[in-house]
Amino acid sequence: MVHIEKLTLGVLQANCYLVQCAATRQTAVIDPGLEPERVLARLHALGDPPVAAILATHGHFDHVVGVRAIKAHTGAPFWISREEWELWAQYAHTHPVYLNLPPTEPVPPPDRFLAEGDTFCIGALAFKTLALRGHAPDHLGFLLTSTRPMHLFCGDAIFAGSIGRTDIPYADLATLREHLHTRVMSLPDDTILHPGHGPDTTVGVERATNPYL
Repeated sequence: MVHIEKLTLGVLQANCYLVQCAATRQTAVIDPGLEPERVLARLHALGDPPVAAILATHGHFDHVVGVRAIKAHTGAPFWISREEWELWAQYAHTHPVYLNLPPTEPVPPPDRFLAEGDTFCIGALAFKTLALRGHAPDHLGFLLTSTRPMHLFCGDAIFAGSIGRTDIPYADLATLREHLHTRVMSLPDDTILHPGHGPDTTVGVERATNPYL
């Protein structure tokens, strides 16, 4: 059994997810961006469960600049794809200035580089890593395969009624559409999508209504 909480953080209203194995209390923190103190406060309210990993779908600042604070408090390892670290995340602390926000502390180096096909467990919860490139060049999704329905933490690849921006450096619309069709739309209709911004949705709803697919 899984317990999932969403915290919507910062001026860009980015979603950070706490994904907990109910049997073991082992927890993953996915995409902690601005306001990491809110994530830490929620973890404390949950009884400070053991954090098994800090996961980033991609390296844009609103998804990673909270990693340092979460790691310092929990000691959890930080996992991201190699190219997202090299192109984006290692510089992400400087990027808030483009929104007239103060820079943050640098994101710590990853403890593991993830790639498509990698599997891992958080307690009794089994995950598979999907490539969801296009919005960012090495963007990943984390598919929780051990529950029914399955859950996909899809970052900024797809949203309710929309898809990720491709008018930014290193983005590509054709790649994004290809990866969404081959990795997301191939999943069962009841698969729950947990995007990086906005409300949850399902594969079936997006298949029927998303005008960008």
